[in-house]
Amino acid sequence: MKNKMVKRILSMGLMAALTLTLAVGCGGKGNSGGGDGAQDAQGAGDDEFAGKSAEFTWWITSTDSNGEYYENYEENPVAQYVNQQYWNVTDGGIGTEENGRKLTFSYLVPITGSESDNFNTMMGTGEYPEIIDLAYSSETAQAMYENGILMDITEYVEKYMPNYMALLDANPELKPLVQVADEEGKAHYYAIYSFMDGAQDPWEGTCYRRDWIVKYAEPTEYVWDWDSDYVKENGHPEVTPLEQAEKENKLEGWKKNEVTSFSADYGENPEEDYTDNVIFPSGTPDPITISDWEWMFTAFDKAIEERGWADDSGAYGLSLPYYGFGQMGDITSSFGGGTGSYYVKDGKVSYDGGSENFKTYLECMQVWYENGWIDSNFNTRAGDMFFMIDATSVNQGKVGMWCGLVSTLGTAIRVSCQDASDQADAFVMGCALPINDMYGTKDQMYKEPDALYQASRKGSATGITTKAEGKDLAALFTYLDWTYTDLGARTIRIGLNEEQYESTELNPDLYAEQSIKSAYTESKGEDGKPVIVTAFSDSDTVTGALQGHRMDTGINLTGNSGEYTFDKGNTEVYENAMEQWTKFLNTGNVLDYTGLLNTEESEQYGKINTAGVDYQAQNVPNVIKGTMSWEDYVKGLENVDTDTVVTMLQKYVDLANTAK
Repeated sequence: MKNKMVKRILSMGLMAALTLTLAVGCGGKGNSGGGDGAQDAQGAGDDEFAGKSAEFTWWITSTDSNGEYYENYEENPVAQYVNQQYWNVTDGGIGTEENGRKLTFSYLVPITGSESDNFNTMMGTGEYPEIIDLAYSSETAQAMYENGILMDITEYVEKYMPNYMALLDANPELKPLVQVADEEGKAHYYAIYSFMDGAQDPWEGTCYRRDWIVKYAEPTEYVWDWDSDYVKENGHPEVTPLEQAEKENKLEGWKKNEVTSFSADYGENPEEDYTDNVIFPSGTPDPITISDWEWMFTAFDKAIEERGWADDSGAYGLSLPYYGFGQMGDITSSFGGGTGSYYVKDGKVSYDGGSENFKTYLECMQVWYENGWIDSNFNTRAGDMFFMIDATSVNQGKVGMWCGLVSTLGTAIRVSCQDASDQADAFVMGCALPINDMYGTKDQMYKEPDALYQASRKGSATGITTKAEGKDLAALFTYLDWTYTDLGARTIRIGLNEEQYESTELNPDLYAEQSIKSAYTESKGEDGKPVIVTAFSDSDTVTGALQGHRMDTGINLTGNSGEYTFDKGNTEVYENAMEQWTKFLNTGNVLDYTGLLNTEESEQYGKINTAGVDYQAQNVPNVIKGTMSWEDYVKGLENVDTDTVVTMLQKYVDLANTAK
């Protein structure tokens, strides 16, 4: 949006792996990929697979509008392109007819709605192809290997997939999710996984009434000075919040605020044109810190009082889950990290429900509750989903901040607001989780949130079955590794660029039918980073037909890595919310690790976790409301066998992290 965040903090690990992009060429025009794969392979390479059949069948789960744009997935333009390339098994990536080998992919596609039955039938009869999407498997890849269905692909991954290995090395937190270690500590791979290059665009996040900030917030006398040497070096002033800095007369890192009053211009189309001059105490147009949030709450109080809702229990500053915290982390992790439950950091699993970080979170919530900033009835809303807490009050325009859907952004709630002025100019924006600058010790302050409700960066798994034994695995794994390069990722996830299109004989030619020569264009943004603009928006059905992402390996481009901008044609208020909601990456959640547990462990985890959740749901609200001490709450946790779960999860993290 026009009032962008000054400082964007996001893990760059996944995109760092893309810098290992192999030198690739776009093979010249040739045959369409048909013919004898074994014949194509002759003379290109000297390994054990030279001369082997290079024809593979791939079970995929959808055909992306092929009934509308083409008959069979082999006619997908990306599939056609891949089938026309030569794969350089010696140097990696796309080669030439002289130094490469052809692959020929064909596809099995179940009828929509019958995927699970079709998958189970394949497994039961043994009539499965060489490559299978494991999205509908009820067993882990390791179990499928042990049952003789999948190959142990370790030697091929290590030899022919340097980009895949580099990605895992750059993101060690992902290793436990895709590796299995044997008793000697050696890593094994039983499937290939796709990965997100950043956080996926969320469908929910923290929303707040921006119009109330404009009307009722008072600009602070000082704001953070982001140009000062102190803030540049430390990321914050010497003392925060401002009240404390003024009390101690330590204003290093602060500067006089030039803005003395706030105003907004909604424009003709607020979702696109809205601008204002709001500056938070942290010196930016978007809230960063806990003290920024408390500054907002005082403005919300004024708005509520002016509307005559001071005694209305349905009018308040912040909605909170009925159990008192987000069990996936979220704002809980703003106080030094953590989830209030099971948590992993730097390869160490712990139970965070009794930690100093969680204690500090609850101390903050106690203050907010006592100040009347939190929904006084939060613990009674057990029937509300976390993204729709007290939806009636939110839609009536009585709540200042809440976890909401993207559909509540912008002017959406005006029609249901009770107050006449809100009906005219209510405006909702999204904000990131805050950084704690007020509560606890230095161990709980100025730490980025690390556990939040966010889709896993680990995507789908693709298995190579024993039917592939004896075929050209060198060429196959060279292709798979190419999907983890920048060009490979763009090709699979967006489509062909103009050079690729011009070098490929498409039949049918969907590009010609749509009067385009590229699925996307690229330019340089003001920050010098690439700006990618797709030929069609996500809502156009042809977009899926141009992509090849049902061959689901490689990097999935989210646009949230910080390395480039993905212009998807969304509104400015939506894009601003996405920037805020994806500011931090989830690294502390254990949800992915629970999927590694065997059946017995999973049942045990379920029982213990349920006991812990029930205990916290009954008692954490009492701590927030001040009717139960922290010490008594922690004492009650002794009846929950959290150590057993920690030990189980730690085993899987250790196996992968120590794998050689």
